[in-house]
Amino acid sequence: MLLVTIDSLRADHVGAYGNAEARTPALDALAADGVRFDRAYAAAPLTLPSHVSLLTGRYPPRHGVRTDTAHLDPVVPTIGDAFRRRGFATAAFPGPAPLGRRSDLDRGFDSDVSGWLDADIAGWLEAHTDRRVFVWVHLFEPHPPYGNPDGRARVARPAIDRYDDAVAAADAHLGRLIALLGSRGPDTLIVVTADHGEAFGEHGEITHGLFVYDTTLRVPLVISGPGVERGRVVADPVSLVDVAPTLAALAGLGGFEADGAVLLPLRDAGGDVLPLDRSLYAESFAPLTDFGWSPLRTIRRGAWKYIAAPQPELYDLKNDPDETRNLVDDQPSRAADLAREVDRMSPLDGGAAAAQVDPKDRREIAARLAEVTSGELRAPLLERALREIVRDDPRNGLANLRLGEVLAESGRCGEAARRFTIAIAAHVPGDDARRGLARCGSRTVSRESR
Repeated sequence: MLLVTIDSLRADHVGAYGNAEARTPALDALAADGVRFDRAYAAAPLTLPSHVSLLTGRYPPRHGVRTDTAHLDPVVPTIGDAFRRRGFATAAFPGPAPLGRRSDLDRGFDSDVSGWLDADIAGWLEAHTDRRVFVWVHLFEPHPPYGNPDGRARVARPAIDRYDDAVAAADAHLGRLIALLGSRGPDTLIVVTADHGEAFGEHGEITHGLFVYDTTLRVPLVISGPGVERGRVVADPVSLVDVAPTLAALAGLGGFEADGAVLLPLRDAGGDVLPLDRSLYAESFAPLTDFGWSPLRTIRRGAWKYIAAPQPELYDLKNDPDETRNLVDDQPSRAADLAREVDRMSPLDGGAAAAQVDPKDRREIAARLAEVTSGELRAPLLERALREIVRDDPRNGLANLRLGEVLAESGRCGEAARRFTIAIAAHVPGDDARRGLARCGSRTVSRESR
């Protein structure tokens, strides 16, 4: 079995999902040979929380990984654990992303090769020709920055065009991975999906992570291989938490305890296996952990989608798939019902509940910061952009951290230390601010001792 996750891949930039200009022949061929899920959604628009939901079958409130710097609790089982217990040889090739050993997501895999090449995968497969295998490969493209960050020609082309180039490159890599299967290819179940989508200004968002609109939640999901119906399209909404129990069922592993459900066969002679009115949950806690703003939680039931925020939102996705008309005031009873369901699935603790800044009211600052963190800017534009952000939002932890890093790299440790201190006070996640402050302190001591 081969599981491939592609970073930041929007479903509507794939040929099989209706984009006639897409250059995705490998993924399109898999969709033609298998089942394509037309409305598949991530549980979070962030790489690590989404992958944890994918590999555990649990929503973030149950697996506990809400940010890209968190760690998976050892007591939470993964689908890799399940495959290994049943005698499969297992390998993870997570690539340059916040995955693998740093997050404890490598549990259940006999091999974890973070800096992998195709030769690594080919060698591993060759060494396990006598075993059933479960292989997870993560392709980092088309994650920003799109294209070569140092290439002069890239700045003259729109970001979305460079993104499509990166999508084509990821698809070509997918084709090479499938070719590496060699003679075992026809007998291999292949699952391809993405951790989240990508925004190019929709709802005022750049890249991903802040909002929970479908721009960054809708992803491709294709399952192809032996025993899978060919050329089928499933229109019912599904979640990435459904993938793990589905893999377990298709591989004959037995039950896998999860929030998700088995997707194949979605229908049998008796009707629907999945209730069509079931609720799908998603969230983003990045507004809280990065900026101190309110987290966003959302529930999707049937054609309706509710977003829990200081200014709540309700959308009729059947008639408004782009989520442009907020119907909270027109449908107060429905909104209240879905709000209660969100709170049942993901109650907020004191700190999260007390954060009352709605990310919608800070979308301009967030978009500017997303451009900074995406890697799309280079010095001196990078420093200028960061200074403008901290001018408008002085206590912004992430902006102060990034500005501190830029200053430290150019030897301006005095101001860098102040920026790192502000970031620490703002509880920016991870240890980068403390490490930066320590490095600046050591440099100052070194200069004074000369």
